[in-house]
Amino acid sequence: MRYPRDVGLRHALRLVAWTLGCIALPLALRDALGKPWGSIGVAIVATLTGWILLYLPRTAHAAFDATRFPLAYRRYRTLRALAFTRRRERAAHMSCVACRLAAGRVADAEAMLARVDPAQLDPAERVVWLNNRATAALDAGRDPADALALVEEATALRPDVPSVQHTRARALLAVGRTDDAITVLDAMRTGGELSPYLESERCRDLAAAWEKKGQDDYAADYRRRARLLVG
Repeated sequence: MRYPRDVGLRHALRLVAWTLGCIALPLALRDALGKPWGSIGVAIVATLTGWILLYLPRTAHAAFDATRFPLAYRRYRTLRALAFTRRRERAAHMSCVACRLAAGRVADAEAMLARVDPAQLDPAERVVWLNNRATAALDAGRDPADALALVEEATALRPDVPSVQHTRARALLAVGRTDDAITVLDAMRTGGELSPYLESERCRDLAAAWEKKGQDDYAADYRRRARLLVG
């Protein structure tokens, strides 16, 4: 993301604010309600901090897999606002982009992608950025060859990421390389089970691929599998 010059100060102030809040709230409760209640205040603050750092990311991922994209977006956005490092902020930002893409809000996703400075990304972050850009290009109906070029670059960096391979298969299908798309979609599960959401998307794309090949029975079977996964 394009950070202002005072980004280090901004993150430092954010960290200081959280630290002071964690100290001040229990002390205020202790003074107002007595020492026993002060201990309860400490427990409350500790619980909230644990929820933010541990539970909130898990629930954000779970909401996304359950196709509750607006809820997932709100949780990732909270994580982005509370991030203490640039890397965590970028990761949460990319997850927000994925939520917008999954919800069909392509224009919003592309506006968010435009805020990312690729020069600041490490290789793992660049993979996610390239994959999101390719997905946005496909969803916007632009030249699929451009999307394929983006996702092939991502694949060269990390060939083992199922979501990248899914985007690659979509791009291959869009440029008319149906057999290659089926091969990629079939290989997505070699690394283990996929999330229900990604597996449902894989099945839908396999249905489209087999329909293009005139295999209506295969296509119907994969559509049925997709419906069973996410309804």
